[in-house]
Amino acid sequence: MERLVGHHADIDPRWDRVRFAITAHDAGNRLTGDDFDLAGRIDQIAAAHSAKPL
Repeated sequence: MERLVGHHADIDPRWDRVRFAITAHDAGNRLTGDDFDLAGRIDQIAAAHSAKPL
């Protein structure tokens, strides 16, 4: 069974792009391993839809 990340991203949709910002408020606004895991998952989803990073 896949583990849930337990973190969320702030999502900012625009006309031609979507921006994700990840901050771990419960970790003193520092990035944790879970944040990097979430970012990797977002990258995988984006790549599966042929999205291009800025």
